[in-house]
Amino acid sequence: MKNNKIFLLVFFFLLCLPFSIYADYDAIINNSSVRIRTGATTDSEIISTVTKGTNIIVTDKTLIKGNGCDEGWYKIIYKEKNAYVCSKYVTFVNNSFNGINVSDWTARVSGNNVAVRKGPGKSYDVIERLTLGANVTILDSSNGWYKISYYNGSIGWMSGEYVVEKKNITATDEDYANTLKESGFPDSYIPYLTYLHKKYPNWIFKAGKNNLNFSTSVSSEVGVCYMQTTNDNYRLSSVPAEGSSWFKANAGVVAFYLDPRNWLTEERIFMFEKLDYDSSLESLYPELVKSIFGNGSLSDEKYTVPMFNAGKKNGISPVHIASRIRLEVGANGSDSTNGTEFTWKGQKYSGYYNFFNIGAYEVTIDGVSYSSITRGLAYAAKLIDRNGELWNNIETSIVEGSSFLANNYITSGQGTLFYQKFNVAPGASNPYSHQYQTNIQAPAVEGNQTYNSYKSANVLNQTFIFEIPVFNSMPEYTSLPKSGDTNNNLKSLSADNYKLTPAFDEDILEYEVEVPMELQKINISATAASSKAKVSGNGEYELKDNETNITITVTSEVQEEKKYLVTVKKVDIKLTPNDIVTNSKLNKVDNFITKIQNGTKAETIKNTLLNAGATKVEIFNQNGALVKDSDVLATNYRVEVSTPTETNKWTLSIKGDTSGDGDITILDLLQVQKHIKGAKKLTGASLLSGDTSGDGDITILDLLQVQKHIKGAKKL
Repeated sequence: MKNNKIFLLVFFFLLCLPFSIYADYDAIINNSSVRIRTGATTDSEIISTVTKGTNIIVTDKTLIKGNGCDEGWYKIIYKEKNAYVCSKYVTFVNNSFNGINVSDWTARVSGNNVAVRKGPGKSYDVIERLTLGANVTILDSSNGWYKISYYNGSIGWMSGEYVVEKKNITATDEDYANTLKESGFPDSYIPYLTYLHKKYPNWIFKAGKNNLNFSTSVSSEVGVCYMQTTNDNYRLSSVPAEGSSWFKANAGVVAFYLDPRNWLTEERIFMFEKLDYDSSLESLYPELVKSIFGNGSLSDEKYTVPMFNAGKKNGISPVHIASRIRLEVGANGSDSTNGTEFTWKGQKYSGYYNFFNIGAYEVTIDGVSYSSITRGLAYAAKLIDRNGELWNNIETSIVEGSSFLANNYITSGQGTLFYQKFNVAPGASNPYSHQYQTNIQAPAVEGNQTYNSYKSANVLNQTFIFEIPVFNSMPEYTSLPKSGDTNNNLKSLSADNYKLTPAFDEDILEYEVEVPMELQKINISATAASSKAKVSGNGEYELKDNETNITITVTSEVQEEKKYLVTVKKVDIKLTPNDIVTNSKLNKVDNFITKIQNGTKAETIKNTLLNAGATKVEIFNQNGALVKDSDVLATNYRVEVSTPTETNKWTLSIKGDTSGDGDITILDLLQVQKHIKGAKKLTGASLLSGDTSGDGDITILDLLQVQKHIKGAKKL
């Protein structure tokens, strides 16, 4: 009786289970002000109005009909509640990290465009220069220099000043780790922040949990992030995106620079510093600002004092103002900062300043090209529609430019260098838009300038607040793309002389080959498209079963693999060589293959017969020597056609080539003439070659056709 009760409980439990189980799909909202509702109709209650980039989970891709959305509604999960949204506002996201290098690292380049040399010292020649963040492996050291391996095996020497080892910037502390976890930081952030906390206990770290999917964020930033690089593994295209040296960064580069964990070092973390005016630094700001420019022209007080005043007036860090100006115009300034003369739409102007290069980009108007500096100065002179004062003196330009920076970014939710470049702050109204600059390295470079300024002023031990973004679904690591040849395609693939289905294409990864039941072995031959790639899987295979799967693996120089699958199937094939020649549509007369056009190469006939089902085709000349595929055929050459069980031979007849030398000359004309006169009869393949008209006889018509061929009037 007890067992019956258990059965009934299980039975009723099963009745309560849903009959269909749906997969969940990660997705985001792709428009602004989208309404999430309790039902699949605009009459349903609004749960929330969300912004572009909001993460949702679609529980079923089946569209639900309902008024207010012609495309249909999706059932979703939003904030752990069932809800509905119009499908046209939904984009599905891919969390596979395609195009992102998720490899771990032990050491990295800590500077930008750092020289790799042939030996341990500056006197040695430069081999090449590596980008900020490139992974390296330390092999040896000598007098402050590291012997490194980089770019998949290249070796050189780099100054230890520009190499950072992971073990030297991470630490453990169980109690502090728990504090960080409670603050919202994932485990992968904690070793770096623990190290910084031990060195600078007054620093405060806030987790900027933005509820944005990492892969989605990377995809959204591709195309709007530029980089100065000639490394093909870092850029989307070899065609510049701006000027002659700026290129769009690819997904792997975007992922690396977007991943906050790659910048949790004391030299780079100031990209996450909150950029509000800090009154505790007021007495130090003047010197901090000057230090940003070193010995450069802009360290003069006629520039630095307005920067300090602008920061205090607008409530933002003067150090940030100085760092941004240096990033835009350099330590000595540029034509944007010296009141230089410029021409705009045919008129000359001077005495205008644009320290932040606001509105500065290359433009063509009515066929006239203007540089970014000219366009920026036109913006300063209000020749381009904008509100505000004329920027016709240093003080106004810096104060007004700082106001633009403060009002449009720092006090509007983009209050760190990182958020100004990547608009991914918690609650961002339009993520991935409204970005201050396209330069993907800007936060790292500018943050480092800020760090150096604070370091020189000896104030690093005071309190700084850093808001560090935390994304959803992050990989364990990100590294810059591996450099080297990424080509892992095949150039050719064959299975003896059997036909591949479909025909070979480097982008098609699966093939079938049908072979006779009695075939015991088959040879697979594959060559890589790149000389730097390696192919495994070539060679002879035993066919023990009726179906054999063979995998060909191509490994690129950067160790990325592509696999091709060849499935060999045994079938009942009983074609004879004679069947094959018939199927090939070649013209066959007894033991001759005729009407072959003059100039035909051996590979043409071979491929025709192989495609008709031959397992092997060989062609021999009159002396019995094997003919190369590239050789031109001649009359009386012999072709041997093989199946797994049989081989037959045919003699070739080339139209007009009665002499058998592979060409049509005066000798062939004389031989045809003598045949017609009866002086010397042609026989065998030569007789068939002389019948150029194909009417079964050699007449004056054939003689005229040979003559026209020789003169070039009409080719046979």
